Amino acid sequence: MEDVPFKWRVSQIFGDKSSIEKIAEQDKISSLEFDSTGNYVAVGDRGGRVILFQSNRISNESEEESDLEEEEFFNEEKEDEDEEENSKKKKGLQYKFYTEFQSHEPEFDYLKSIDIEEKINKIQWIKRRNRSHLLLSTNDQTIKLWKIFSKETELVTELNIDQEEIEGINSPKDLIFPKTQVEEINKEAYNKRTYGNAHAYNINAISLCSDDEVFISSDELRINLWHLERTDKSFNIVDLKPDDLEQLSEVITCSQFHPSESSQFIYSLSKGIIHLGDLRQSAKCNNSVRSFEDEETSLNDSFFTEIMSNIADIKYSPCGRYILSRDYSTLKVWDVKMELKPVATLCVGDFSHSKLCELYENDFIFDKFECNWSGDGKYVITGSYENYYYLFDWKQNKGMLIDGSKTTKIYSKFYETNKQNENSNNIFETNNKLTYDSDNVDFSKKIFNISWNQYEPFIAVAATNILYLYNGKNDQKK
Repeated sequence: MEDVPFKWRVSQIFGDKSSIEKIAEQDKISSLEFDSTGNYVAVGDRGGRVILFQSNRISNESEEESDLEEEEFFNEEKEDEDEEENSKKKKGLQYKFYTEFQSHEPEFDYLKSIDIEEKINKIQWIKRRNRSHLLLSTNDQTIKLWKIFSKETELVTELNIDQEEIEGINSPKDLIFPKTQVEEINKEAYNKRTYGNAHAYNINAISLCSDDEVFISSDELRINLWHLERTDKSFNIVDLKPDDLEQLSEVITCSQFHPSESSQFIYSLSKGIIHLGDLRQSAKCNNSVRSFEDEETSLNDSFFTEIMSNIADIKYSPCGRYILSRDYSTLKVWDVKMELKPVATLCVGDFSHSKLCELYENDFIFDKFECNWSGDGKYVITGSYENYYYLFDWKQNKGMLIDGSKTTKIYSKFYETNKQNENSNNIFETNNKLTYDSDNVDFSKKIFNISWNQYEPFIAVAATNILYLYNGKNDQKK
């Protein structure tokens, strides 16, 4: 047992802590994403809303947008601002509500006679180029590009001329502009573009290219390539749809662009395989450049093996060298140069056969948990049941299990995983300190969405309708 380099504590909690039975379905969080700077976090819910939070590093709107106030006002408030800044330093990184807008509305597909939910499946920030924010959000069928900006409301404080002086105006030089001052700054969201009618099946992922000009969107059978400026046309780069749907044996579950190589992307399949495609080799990437498959998993042919090997999420490491994948019971780290087996396999769920039967009957075995990397690529995280989430130092084979619903100080220990056996194919079974009692789990409590600030030891965790923000103070001596 060893001290973890981060002393995790609950920093903030947003949301109504009601019982699960009283929580409305549309209030449940369905997506979560930090922006590239770590100063903003976006939360999407099943009601089609997107809520943005801003960090206290953006000290006030006058610094972020422009000098909206008079110089005299700053001089008068200087002492208060200094006190506020000192208070922020004591509290550390904090977030506050920024704005909220309705991204998607419920729709009805008259051709297929199906309802299209407003639930936000994914959010993707676009790197900021000016004072406005841009982000992509998608439900099952439609992707939207949103522009979030500040709109100033000005009030006339002094007219340019009195009524009696109108006769004294002899030339344009005599005109004086009226004086105004900013009364209020409102945040507004504008639907800049809508990318639709390109997916016949439910969209499960969107990912922006490193050039900030194109992005991919994937559904169960196809991956499309879009240009941000074009809404009328997309290019199909992967198509797994067979001529006869009865021959369909696998579907696409997730996709992501490489963090720095604009031509490379990865996508995962329901059979536990990850494919790497390169647009330089072919415009159609059905035949991938590399395929990553765990041989041991493929050898264990049972009814539950294929279901549990279904990859729910994949993420490139920040450097692009490794790939993180999450299936139902394991986290796997792959080296892009080694296809035969993962370099690390971390157990996040050890269920007996009888328990798997129960999970299958209640559809819990089809739950999809997200995973993520730390900014330095040293740690990986993923959610689980009972509002727990796992944090691993995957190179050192150590991990910790954190109760995501705690509002007090969290225990901060890394526990050694069991030593690797010669025939275990790098599967690290955790000891009792890193697991919970699977026979007494409340499967209604689960953490699907989790995100890591790429510049700070700061984690955002979504537990049903509540957003927990965890701050990890680094106590290691440099």
